[in-house]
Amino acid sequence: MSLMVCPLASGSSGNAIYIGDEKNKILIDCGLSGKKTEELLQSRGSSCSELDGIILTHEHSDHIKGAGILARRWKLPIFTRPGTWGAGGEILDSIPTSQQKLLLSGLSFGKIEIDFFHLSHDAAEPVGLLIRWGKNQVALVTDLGEPSPELEKRIYGSDVLIVEANHDPDMLASGPYPHFLKKRVRGSHGHLSNDDCGLLLSRVLNEKPVQVYLAHLSEQNNDPQIARLTVENFLKGKGKDSGVKIEVASRYCASFPFELL
Repeated sequence: MSLMVCPLASGSSGNAIYIGDEKNKILIDCGLSGKKTEELLQSRGSSCSELDGIILTHEHSDHIKGAGILARRWKLPIFTRPGTWGAGGEILDSIPTSQQKLLLSGLSFGKIEIDFFHLSHDAAEPVGLLIRWGKNQVALVTDLGEPSPELEKRIYGSDVLIVEANHDPDMLASGPYPHFLKKRVRGSHGHLSNDDCGLLLSRVLNEKPVQVYLAHLSEQNNDPQIARLTVENFLKGKGKDSGVKIEVASRYCASFPFELL
């Protein structure tokens, strides 16, 4: 038996991550249309009908857009924090009450165990996730303004890290965003830059091999090659590049999956 980890889409146009083994399958975030989500799941050998549930990290539309339609169509339970339910508007309000589940403590789907931790982001109650499967651990950290020592402690030594590398500071500074939006993005409740991502990774990697997905890249203020090279060079400079495999999570299609044994 193995566990597949696969970002289906990543960015402000929609986010979704598939995690599943032979018996249990979950979706983390659902910021795509129902049709697109089903297409991407099928491209990875699964389908919405096989999902045990959907976990939402926060209420921004690029993370919840398709949650209502999938919940109603496939009778799926949706798990998220109380603050997210309260701030989710019509999309989350449209989910039948019986399928609205509070994420108050850890969850288990067969061998897949899920815990959460709070993030610094401009949402009601945003969380990052830890997924444990046997001795393996997957950490999801996106939509983060700044990491905390507690966050670093929680995700240290993970086997798979899905971490935000949202923007290149120079591209953001010279780009088309208005001043208030630039200030939001680079603020403590905004998004991690490529440099911040590299610094975070350098603090949480240990000596074992690790798969890293750089996630939630800005379409206007970043470039996949720049993000990858920035993080790779940062880790190399810190002597933390040994055994690290880096992929940039795709914006519009499923990324290359990683399997834990």
